[in-house]
Amino acid sequence: MKYLYFFVIFCALIYTAESGNILAIFQFPYFSHQRFHQTVLQILLDEGHTVTVFSTHPHDYKDHPNVTQYVFEDSIKIHKKYTDMLMYRKKKLHYSQILIQHEARAYFEAAEHELSHPELQKMITNTSAYQFDLVIAECVVCTSFLFAEVYDCPVAIVSAIDAPYMIHNMMGNDINPFKYAESLFLPYIHGEMTILQMVDSLMFQLFYEFIFNCVHIYNNVRMNYNHFSHLGLSTAKSPNHRISLLMTNTNQAFGHVRATMPHTIQIGYTHVEEPKEITDLELKDFLDKSSNGVIIKALGSTVNTKSLGIENVKKFLKVFSKTNMSVLWKLDEVEEGLEIPPNVKIVSWLPLSDALAHPNVKLLIFHGGIFTAYEAIDRGVPMITFPLAYDQFTNARLMAHKGIAMEMDLNSFEDSELTSAIQEMTKPKYAANVREMRSLAYDQPINNRDLIVWHVNNAIKHKLYYARDFGNFSYFGTPLKQCFVYFAAFVLLIIYLVRRKFKKVDEKLKKL
Repeated sequence: MKYLYFFVIFCALIYTAESGNILAIFQFPYFSHQRFHQTVLQILLDEGHTVTVFSTHPHDYKDHPNVTQYVFEDSIKIHKKYTDMLMYRKKKLHYSQILIQHEARAYFEAAEHELSHPELQKMITNTSAYQFDLVIAECVVCTSFLFAEVYDCPVAIVSAIDAPYMIHNMMGNDINPFKYAESLFLPYIHGEMTILQMVDSLMFQLFYEFIFNCVHIYNNVRMNYNHFSHLGLSTAKSPNHRISLLMTNTNQAFGHVRATMPHTIQIGYTHVEEPKEITDLELKDFLDKSSNGVIIKALGSTVNTKSLGIENVKKFLKVFSKTNMSVLWKLDEVEEGLEIPPNVKIVSWLPLSDALAHPNVKLLIFHGGIFTAYEAIDRGVPMITFPLAYDQFTNARLMAHKGIAMEMDLNSFEDSELTSAIQEMTKPKYAANVREMRSLAYDQPINNRDLIVWHVNNAIKHKLYYARDFGNFSYFGTPLKQCFVYFAAFVLLIIYLVRRKFKKVDEKLKKL
């Protein structure tokens, strides 16, 4: 028996040796993003790590003993004051307007509010009472990186979509506006951009480096001074050199292609779970009896009836009334007096991931969000997309490029176009394409769970600062230096063209 006790104690020591104390700060107030972060943290909790998490939504960790959770109460309200995806789409705002006028204000006002959270303030003012081995943070607002400086530990970045180009550059990954669409707002296919698309990509990079970056730095300095100056940290300091790991919600089969260094890992589909049985008997009965097939329509949690517009609601209902398929539509409310066709069922809440797994579901109409896209691919369902903002345009373009979806414009689509799209996308070949993509996505040498665990354990064990050792590993160094090179090349080109023009004028004058 004593040997059994020794073995149990020995195993426990080995297990706890790999565990760490993790501080996680998630400031982006979208439920789908928070769900992805929860999945990553649940994996680390199951592995034996202790986690203190601050987030904009409460996570369900099933009363796990190693987690302490705090919620930023008003972050969602702050973001809603400034951000409206349908407004972006209707007004056709340029990405620069969205970033400067809306997103930056929302991010930093919310971040200021979040850093004032009483528990975070305790961690800032009484640092000796806490000890952390790793900070896990999002890449949107980098103020949370300073906690790694306070507690002398690495940072792991988790991005619920693809990471912005400046984060890729910090990790030493390849950045090149002529190969990659260096903005999540630009729906271009990497490696297949036209000349004009390349120029657009370059202009975004120049815009970010020379304009938006100034706004970003100013706000960071202001917040750093307000909250961290008493610790002796430089108010302009952003401890990017402490980044050890980048985890992105991407997958190579989907089309997110970029040359990356080893400590950038793609963990797309991690949040997708096995489908559960639908407990809503009315919903289950509707799906079971729809022998001609079901179309599910859901434009995401941030789009409601008011922002969608009554005219668009009527337009969709008109198209749906003409199909012999049943339609399940997630919509927050139905305007009084609106005529609902008998084949359409409107629900205010829907277990979308589970419903997509029902064998009668043949098509998904949605906004192009990456989380729902992964779930549809996992369930083998083709899609029609109506992208509204952010990465949704890129996702929609990639899925159309791969032959698993069709992209449409919410502002300008005609009834006949949507009718034709439904008829086309319910053909068997598109479902076969989706199944093929699913097979490619999951056929990997190591599963996402083991990949996450190994890299996080490695960062904690070796106190790895990957960005310090390999960051800015590119032809011209930092993005700012690259921009100067591009600008110099542009100036030289202009000088050459002007001189060539003058030379031709001189030659003509000599002939006279």
